[in-house]
Amino acid sequence: MKKAILVTSFGTSHKDTRKKCLDSIQREVEEKYGSENVERAYTSGIIRRIIEKKEGVHIFDQEEGLKVLKDKGFEEIITMSLHILDGIEYSKLDDKFGKISKPLLADDEDFKKIVENKEFNDLEGDDAIVFMGHGTEIEADYAYQKLQEEYLKAGKSNIFIATVEGEVTIKDIIEKMKGKGFKKILLKPFMIVAGDHAKNDMSSDNEDSWKTMLKNEGYEVTSVLKGMGEYKFIREMFMDKLKEVYI
Repeated sequence: MKKAILVTSFGTSHKDTRKKCLDSIQREVEEKYGSENVERAYTSGIIRRIIEKKEGVHIFDQEEGLKVLKDKGFEEIITMSLHILDGIEYSKLDDKFGKISKPLLADDEDFKKIVENKEFNDLEGDDAIVFMGHGTEIEADYAYQKLQEEYLKAGKSNIFIATVEGEVTIKDIIEKMKGKGFKKILLKPFMIVAGDHAKNDMSSDNEDSWKTMLKNEGYEVTSVLKGMGEYKFIREMFMDKLKEVYI
């Protein structure tokens, strides 16, 4: 049976982080399974329209990507998800031509891998890390709180997870950090790419950015614009999840 892979993410209109994160993951998939068997898709219609307008590049949505591969004669098409959790975007994915790989945070072991990775959790001389997650309005948002609990279990009480659109906000984390003696805070995106949210909502000098809010509380703040897709162990996690369904 001829198999193909549709590497599917939310997408980003920021070319720099797209190359470092989404494109690098796709390249690893192509190297292992053959470039002729791989296409990409973004679930965000807004992102696809921005890229088409700015760059003249058409990127498939999942339905288009599946059809293109089906028309090439592939009988089974695996959708490789590059989503962090089983949220709204992940739930859009259709399995009519083949299985869908699990999101990054699906099993207990996934949470442990994140918490235990030294490079990802390197304080870089700071007192605490605040990760910016996207968050979701549905039940899957609990994954961020579960991750926070795993950090606490591991004795890493100076690592915090807040979200842009989830239940736990940066204001909640600021309250949690009060009285802990932290002076230097490292801000990092808990997102596959360091795109619009990381650059504007997290790191900019806008009055409502996380960086500004933390500075207004008296903290010395450093922002790292490094998407999760830049970390080798994250790419390996996604590749392992693809392997699970590519049977």
